[in-house]
Amino acid sequence: MTAETLLLLISYVLLIGIVVTIHEGIHWCFALLFRRQPRLTFDRFLTPTVRYHNTHRDWQNLIISGSAPLLLFSFGIWVEGDGGAWVVVKILCLANVFNFFPITTDGQMIFLSLVKIIQKQKRVKQRS
Repeated sequence: MTAETLLLLISYVLLIGIVVTIHEGIHWCFALLFRRQPRLTFDRFLTPTVRYHNTHRDWQNLIISGSAPLLLFSFGIWVEGDGGAWVVVKILCLANVFNFFPITTDGQMIFLSLVKIIQKQKRVKQRS
């Protein structure tokens, strides 16, 4: 392995770390906005995860969990991946689309929040 290849590999790993940190930072900011007492923990091989106090406000949970994938995916659409590191950043940001599916923690929280919101709306309509 050449020094150039090693340097490229290290830079890609750092870019992944930066995008993951930004992703979790967005969750942190929205959790702070809703006064949810966020805390940073590390799961599975030093993966940062933001945990917060759940007050069972489904709209807030939806916003907190959906904010990072939405903002990063939007940034991935907006940024031009002309070459080099920007291509990697664009791919990593666009990959956040998978966080909308219930195969990820964000997706599970989004799905659960939407189900609860719909259930509450149905109960309100049945009472009327």
